[in-house]
Amino acid sequence: MDNRQRVGVTSRRGLLGLGAGGLLALVGAGTGAASGETDDGTNGRVVFVYDDSRRADWEQTFPVHREEEVPACCAAVTEYVGTSWGLLPEHLREMESAGWEIMSHTASHIVVGNLYLTAPAAPDDERLRVNGSFLADHDGEPIAVGTDEGTVENVVAGGGEDDDGFFLELEEPVGEAFAAGETFVRVADERLREEVVGSKDALEEMGVGVDHFVSPFGRSEGLLEEFVEEHYAGFANREGNGLNEIADLDPYELGRTSIDGPSSSESDIEAFYDEVAAGDSLGIVVGHSQFEETTAERIRFAIRAAKARDLEIVTLREALSDLGVGPAETSGGDGETAADDDSGGESDAENASGTASNGDDSGTDRRASADEEGVASTIRGNGPSIAAGTGLLATVGLAGRAAYRRLNGPDGPD
Repeated sequence: MDNRQRVGVTSRRGLLGLGAGGLLALVGAGTGAASGETDDGTNGRVVFVYDDSRRADWEQTFPVHREEEVPACCAAVTEYVGTSWGLLPEHLREMESAGWEIMSHTASHIVVGNLYLTAPAAPDDERLRVNGSFLADHDGEPIAVGTDEGTVENVVAGGGEDDDGFFLELEEPVGEAFAAGETFVRVADERLREEVVGSKDALEEMGVGVDHFVSPFGRSEGLLEEFVEEHYAGFANREGNGLNEIADLDPYELGRTSIDGPSSSESDIEAFYDEVAAGDSLGIVVGHSQFEETTAERIRFAIRAAKARDLEIVTLREALSDLGVGPAETSGGDGETAADDDSGGESDAENASGTASNGDDSGTDRRASADEEGVASTIRGNGPSIAAGTGLLATVGLAGRAAYRRLNGPDGPD
C-alpha cells in the first residue's frame, strides 16, 4: 500500500491513516491547495450514502446505481442485517464487490451522541427536559447525566413531549443540580462502545471492510467523537451542509445533505450540485431507500443530475484517498473492494427544536414500522434538507494511539 501524503489540510488532529488489514500508515503533512477538479477533468466529486441497511437498498437502490454504473455507500445497522426486512451479509459482500463502500451506522440505531438539557434540573427531579426524544422509548436503558467535569448514573423510565418540549423520565431522582445547555445525557459508556466499536467488528466479521462511521439522528458530540477517532478513518456525518471544502478537508468534520423525497425537491438537489461544480468542495448526499417518497425514480434523478454537471460519483473512501486524507484501501474485512469505487450519499432524522441534524432530516417526527415482526421504528422528519459530517484521524489499537500521542502529546493536538 502506498502511503499517500495529506494535501492542503490544517487539521487539529494527528496525521494518521488506515491501510489494508487495519495497518497504520504514518502520513506527512502536505502543503498547497487542492483543486476540486478531479484527475479526469470533471467538475468535482459527489458521494452518495444510504442509511439503515434496509432491504430496499438491495431491491431498489443498488440496481439503479448498477444500471447507472456508479457506486454508493451503505451505512449498515448491524442488528438490522440478517432480518427479513434488512440486508443480508451476502448483500453487503456483493455490494462491496461491485464497488460500494460499507460504513457502520451503529449496532442498533440508538442515539449515541449527547442530548442536552433545555431546562435546569434540581437534585430531586425525576424528569429531565432534553433537546430530543431519541431515548424516550428505551425504558431500562442505563444513561450518564452530567458535564465534562463529571457524570451521575441513572436509568431511563420513559419520556415524551408536551407543551414545554421533549422530556425524559428517570428511574431515580437525578441527585444533583444541573444547568441547562452544558449538561448532557447519553447512553452509558459500555453501550456506547458496543454501538460504535462493536458494530465495526461485527460488520468486518461478515466479510466487508469498514473505514467510516455514520451517527444516528445526526447526533455527534461527546465521548462518541473519541471512539470514532480511535477506530475509524472518518466521521461521515459530523457537521456541515454537504459542501466539504477541499482546501481544509478533515475526515472527522464532514457534512451531508439529503436527497430524500420528504426533505428535498429536485430543484434543491440541482442547486446543491451546482454549488459542488462551482467550487472546490466534496459533495456528500444521503438517502433512505425505505422512505416511500425516495423512489427509484428519485434516486435515478439524483444520479443523472450529478452526471449532467460532470460530477464524478465516488465512494467516500475513494474520494478521501484521492485527496490524500484517508486510507487508500479498506481497513479490514475479508470482502474484495473494487479498486475504482464510485460513490453515493446519506441522511438520518433529527427532532430537536432549533438543532441541526447534519444531513439527517429535521422537523416533525414520523415513525414507520419496520415490518410484521414489529422490530424498531425509524424516526424521520418532514423538515428541510440539512447536512452532516466526517473527519481525519484513523487509529486502531494501542499502536495507533501511541503513534498519535508521539505526534501530538498525551492530550492530543491543541
